[in-house]
Amino acid sequence: MQKDHSVSGASDRLEIAYTDKPVSGWGGLVLVVRFLDKLGLREMLRRALPDGRTSNNVIPALDIVLSFFATVLTGGNRFAHAERVRADEVVRGILGVPRLASAMTLTRYFGGFVRGQVEHLSALLSEFALARLAPREPVTLDLDSTVFERYGKQEGSLKGHNPRKHGRPSHHPLLAMLSGVKVVLHAWLRSGNAGTSRGVCAFLAEALALLPERVRLYAVRADSGFFTKEFLDELDGRGLAYAIAVRMTKPIQSLVVGAKEWRAFGPGLEAAALMYQAHGWKKPRRLVVVREEIRERPEARGRKLIHVPGYTFHAVVTTLDDLVPEDAWRFYNGRADCENRLKELKDDFGASGFCLQSFDGTEAAFRLVCFLFNMVAEFKREVTRDDKPQLDSLRARLLVVGAILGAAGRNRVLRLGLKGEFRDTFETLFARIAALSFSTVAQLDFSETEREVIAPSPWRERRRRRASTGRSWPMADIN
Repeated sequence: MQKDHSVSGASDRLEIAYTDKPVSGWGGLVLVVRFLDKLGLREMLRRALPDGRTSNNVIPALDIVLSFFATVLTGGNRFAHAERVRADEVVRGILGVPRLASAMTLTRYFGGFVRGQVEHLSALLSEFALARLAPREPVTLDLDSTVFERYGKQEGSLKGHNPRKHGRPSHHPLLAMLSGVKVVLHAWLRSGNAGTSRGVCAFLAEALALLPERVRLYAVRADSGFFTKEFLDELDGRGLAYAIAVRMTKPIQSLVVGAKEWRAFGPGLEAAALMYQAHGWKKPRRLVVVREEIRERPEARGRKLIHVPGYTFHAVVTTLDDLVPEDAWRFYNGRADCENRLKELKDDFGASGFCLQSFDGTEAAFRLVCFLFNMVAEFKREVTRDDKPQLDSLRARLLVVGAILGAAGRNRVLRLGLKGEFRDTFETLFARIAALSFSTVAQLDFSETEREVIAPSPWRERRRRRASTGRSWPMADIN
């Protein structure tokens, strides 16, 4: 009878040994880094990042940001997680840097940012990320806001709208995203007490200024938080088509209750088009209203009206007059993909976790995360040619690969632990990267951007002063 080794435990007979060779589980990171190098990322960051440190032991600003990107790509969602890869010689070899930044180095560097440096960095990041964007079809601009909960007394961390944790201080960022190409066009970090639509007209102006001339805009979509007279007038004044969710105020409820011409377009679904002019509006606007029969659609969401039991209602104000009501409603519902992008930014890229005492430092980190999001989206379009997987799936499929860093003669060699179809897949991806013919950063014209944005002052470490003793210390991570 054959002995069952599993009973006694096979691990007891497994010999344990050690190796001094640099080994890592993040060998697949080389794919993304090689792609970014192909784009000319390093030269752009050298131009964009502020610096002014004079210590002989200083880590270059470029290496600090590369360390930050490596932290995000390997699953970190706060500055302290930089320590996970700091001692990884393979990751250091992939990035081509002599040292990776510690968590304290990251927080000290980002904590020294001031407003002018953040804007200068953002302008060059946007120029670089959008330089190769050329969709064949017109794109839709989705505006949305989200909430980053905070646990401390960071600058701008205030009580405001927080649907998950009522009363919890937070930041309330505002984002503009391009549907289809899945790109973050623009982002603001705002204090937690900011209303959803606060500053949206200025934000829209900045977002449209970033949009390359070759990219055609079809329409703007946004949820009911942006249903304000000022924003609708701004869109009309710019001649932009839009579809904005409507807050079901009492006048609109009365209008909906009186609607007679409903058009069925699915089981338990009916739509109607109405004209509505609110107080202060210069002209009436078209409302598309959809009602869902609860008996037919028990999971229906929307507003219930006491005068029309058995239904929930949704409404959208739109200038897309060429669309019948049900098509206008379906177009607005396409905005749901924007929610997926926000979830990916927060869960997979850790956008809500990199927080400092300094508001400007937190925003610099936030905008760099948005930039990395765009770079990964471009990597998926150009290299994997599948934009559906989110970063967490991409991390499991491609980035987590056993690797040993060695040498062959005078050349450093990264040996990936792959065989069979997995090796063939990586060979295909490497070949696609090698075949790409992008314009290098030296060929991109940054002169116009650099003229519009005043060059930032040299980086200086920010200090805060303790009132009781007068002592000061470097700003640190407050996560």
